[in-house]
Amino acid sequence: MGIIANKQLATARPSASGKEFAPQPHHEESEQRGYKAGYLSVPDAEDELDFIKRLVRAFRDASWSSAGWGQAFREHLPKDLEFVLKTGMLELKAKNFDWRLPADELEILMKSGDSRTLLLIDELPLLIGSIVKQDPGGTRAERFLLWLKRLREQYPPRWFFAGSIGLDSVARRLRLSGTIHDLQPIELGAFTPDKARSYLMARGQFYQWTLTAETIDGIIAAVEWPIPFYLNLVFEQLRVVVAERQRLPSPELVEIALQRLMQQGRTHFDHWDERLSKMLDDRMVHYCEIVLDMACREATGIAVSTVDLRLTQEVTDDRQRSEVMRQLLDLLTSDGYLIREEGGVRFRSALLRRYWREVQP
Repeated sequence: MGIIANKQLATARPSASGKEFAPQPHHEESEQRGYKAGYLSVPDAEDELDFIKRLVRAFRDASWSSAGWGQAFREHLPKDLEFVLKTGMLELKAKNFDWRLPADELEILMKSGDSRTLLLIDELPLLIGSIVKQDPGGTRAERFLLWLKRLREQYPPRWFFAGSIGLDSVARRLRLSGTIHDLQPIELGAFTPDKARSYLMARGQFYQWTLTAETIDGIIAAVEWPIPFYLNLVFEQLRVVVAERQRLPSPELVEIALQRLMQQGRTHFDHWDERLSKMLDDRMVHYCEIVLDMACREATGIAVSTVDLRLTQEVTDDRQRSEVMRQLLDLLTSDGYLIREEGGVRFRSALLRRYWREVQP
């Protein structure tokens, strides 16, 4: 999966236009190109009904829904969809309302859709994780993912999925890859070193700074994985330090900025730890924390054989431990924590490694 500012992005096949789309479509630009853009974020959605409720609202509130096929979402909604939209989640749960009833009505409305409509669903894997916690057997998650697949395959709107956790790794862990095989990953990676340097130089010039090569290299080394999100985190903290010290930017001030970021910027990193508990059972969370705690000690990471040896204390059966290792490494590499190197794994981001070593414990 490609990553944009710590986001995974996938799109339904086919992708014949050759265009690239950012995680949240810019509505004006989309309209200028002849597209209608819809965006739905569901990290805190409770279940399937909550997803449907939010999706209908996203359609209804979209500027383009005042005309064309989107009009139906503003005017005469079918009975069950109307009821879901007007009823609170607590009441819906108390009534044990079956989500498949409004889902069927939603499908009918989407039949009249067009292929110039782009729908981006953000953080769907977190919703899938919530559903799995309610039904550990995975039946509900499979039914929901198959319904989404049917929508993608049978109706015109083009679907995009983004998230801090890869939908593909979640599907593999649940053995439900067949529910997303129609999705085509789009890879939009981190900046190259030269692009990262140019980006930081331009940001410095905006504030009338002359950043030395050593200062820029210090920021890039601190980040290691030069995505704009992390470069901006360090740069903004450096701005604060420069203003306080009334000194020019330097490698020394970059280090002070990093220390501040670790002390005061937990909100930028805590989600890496928290999302494990949202997606996994307690046993797998514990195993992930073991691997990450071992890998954060050195910039070079840890040998896979060393991890395997440590896990013998947790899983004594060789076959079971091999499967646990496979799942762990797949999840932690797919979701951006670690990268595989010959015989070992290490943190993808030096910034995240520092957080895990100095703050997370």
